[in-house]
Amino acid sequence: MKKIRFAIAQMNPAVGDYKANTHKIITWIRASEKKKADLIVFPELALSGYPVWDLANKKHFVDEGLSHLGRIVRCTARMKIAVVLGFIDRGVSHDQRSRNTLAWIGKGKILAQYTKRLLPTYDVFLEDIFFEPGKESFAIPWKGWRVGLTICEDLWDDRYDEKPLAELKRRGANLILNISASPYYRGVAEARDLLLKRHTVRYGFPILYTNQVGGQDDLVFDGRSLFVDASGQILFRAPAFKEDLFFFDWDPRECDPYVVPLHPSTSKPEEVYEALLLGIRDYCRKNGFQKVLLGLSGGIDSALVAVLACDALGAQAVLGVTMPGTYSSRGSWEDSRELAKRLGIEFRIHPIKEKYEKLLEAYQDHKREEGGRIPPSGKITLAMENLQARLRGMELMYLSNDENRLLLSTGNKSELAMGYCTLYGDMAGGLCVLGDVYKTDVYRLAWYRNQKGKVIPDSILTKPPSAELRPNQKDEDSLPPYEILDEILYFYIEKNQGLDEIVRHFRKKVSHSLVANVIDKVDHNEYKRRQTPPILRVSEKAWFGRRMPITNRFGR
Repeated sequence: MKKIRFAIAQMNPAVGDYKANTHKIITWIRASEKKKADLIVFPELALSGYPVWDLANKKHFVDEGLSHLGRIVRCTARMKIAVVLGFIDRGVSHDQRSRNTLAWIGKGKILAQYTKRLLPTYDVFLEDIFFEPGKESFAIPWKGWRVGLTICEDLWDDRYDEKPLAELKRRGANLILNISASPYYRGVAEARDLLLKRHTVRYGFPILYTNQVGGQDDLVFDGRSLFVDASGQILFRAPAFKEDLFFFDWDPRECDPYVVPLHPSTSKPEEVYEALLLGIRDYCRKNGFQKVLLGLSGGIDSALVAVLACDALGAQAVLGVTMPGTYSSRGSWEDSRELAKRLGIEFRIHPIKEKYEKLLEAYQDHKREEGGRIPPSGKITLAMENLQARLRGMELMYLSNDENRLLLSTGNKSELAMGYCTLYGDMAGGLCVLGDVYKTDVYRLAWYRNQKGKVIPDSILTKPPSAELRPNQKDEDSLPPYEILDEILYFYIEKNQGLDEIVRHFRKKVSHSLVANVIDKVDHNEYKRRQTPPILRVSEKAWFGRRMPITNRFGR
């Protein structure tokens, strides 16, 4: 068993950009050949990007990819290096589905192809809708090894009857390659480590795991490609959230290898912060947005989104707009101005008070003419609160269209869960940055960022959360304290627990009626969440992965 030099292509592709993806793939193959790598391994569907959804069922999309694959194959004609590359192949059935496939390329030829066998249809995955499953696993001889080929889910086989790794073991495989496009969520790195260690120890063969990196719509891919030897020791680990070509020299005769631990920041606020940065940066870059804007309320959510946007795109790309209304405190817009000054972003004040009062008066005059009832003087109705939020949304959307800026929505996961948000108001935008981040985690992220440089004023960090849509309004007037609320939401949304299970967890510290009320509000507001912009995923159960019916009469 000779020493192998692996080139690990932790790539950030753009879905459908075959020209750019192909250029990068060929450039990295040539660079790896110069570095005398024996094998370069790219992620799952690196040629097309991932996920492709219904593009996989478009014949011309598949055909164009195959044309570019041919160009890549031809470039290896005079090279010694072997190439493993993920691409979309034509299907063989009659239902228009294509195949999620891996090609082993060498000397200007495709020497072997393998089609993904296990197609996930849980969480954010819908692969069985778009792809045909492969039928068998096999190992190919290479440099004295028998190399087993697998794609992403083929490793995550606990919920399947088919066991591709077990079949590869029976076929004599002694080295496994896995190409993946495994999205990020907090805790996924630990889960992958445990999975790969368990498989390598159980089957007695090493695994090279190459993962995609970058943002694609609401998903963020963290990379962290791995090499795990047959004893379960991790000998190589690529950085999180970094696109690059990495080289790893493996000598199977080495008996005292250096084991690479997880980074200390794993699953902590700094890691989530980096994931959000990458999500914002790639969403803007891949969709052609040079500039963004957001509403600055003087609260912690908009402050954190502004800081994230600056760190991701640069202060010159960010516009903050504060829109004081009838019930806005002076401190809120002054806090917004101070935040903008510290960040160095453009800042504008667009008051909505006059617009709100004139529009409300017009509505009420019209109602009087129709003989309708007018609320008593001083009473603030839900419609009046929402009118203010919608005027702000309209203001921001006008600026978004007028200046070609992507509007960043600033609502958090706790608010979306409880419906504490306004359709076509504060929910308006092209990307929801914090929609998968609970309120308590918003504070943790803000505190973490302030440790690196104090950009968020203390007055924002310490003020009680408020929508400021009525006099002296506070979030806790209608919501439980966020420390309690977020724990209930975590068990209900991410752990899928029922009412009685959650009540038992709190051991009588939280009432049965409070938990029931929270669950009712989560279920009732499903219709709102269906209308949010794309939400960057950072948790184990993001909203896109939680498919609940809007019309739902099931009890708790």
